[in-house]
Amino acid sequence: MAFTVEDGTNVAGANSFATVEEFQTYHADRGNTVIAEADTDQIQAALIKAADYMEQAFRMLWRGSRAQEDQKLSWPRRGVPVPDFFDPFYRDLSDVPLSFQDTKWIPENVIPVEVKEAQFLIAAETFAGALSTGVIQPALGRETKREKLGVLEVEYFDVGQGGGRQTTKYWNAEGTIDPFIDWTRKFGGAVVRN
Repeated sequence: MAFTVEDGTNVAGANSFATVEEFQTYHADRGNTVIAEADTDQIQAALIKAADYMEQAFRMLWRGSRAQEDQKLSWPRRGVPVPDFFDPFYRDLSDVPLSFQDTKWIPENVIPVEVKEAQFLIAAETFAGALSTGVIQPALGRETKREKLGVLEVEYFDVGQGGGRQTTKYWNAEGTIDPFIDWTRKFGGAVVRN
């Protein structure tokens, strides 16, 4: 398996935002030792799957634009403001227009820590539980075990019997990258009043 990490320089064939070591440190720091101690091939595969999922789910929702038109992954980007930063006394003396000078921008060669952390959280899903299939996108909804028509009765398989989850959203990962997502793109644009 070719595991190639994007380091902010538009690495050809990049398929991960972060390294195996960063993944292991993140989970070890949080006491997730089973995940952190998985073998290198398992972690690399999980990180690639997570990056693939992020590209499919968020590619058109990220703020700003890709730093290079030919890059494989969506990060690094240009035109993305640093979240939670507004300082009316801050002045960027470079060639930034005056209307944007109270904003700091993420450098075009940086992949934010939050993007890497979201990848770690999604990759951890491939290690979730003894019955894990290693699939990032599990089936939506529950599987029916038995149905009964008279006096309507429905019985679902539980997780131990192969039943699916109710949702495929990764709220923890989405919450981590939320400042870098422009949700108006998903729902058809912003409402503008004249």
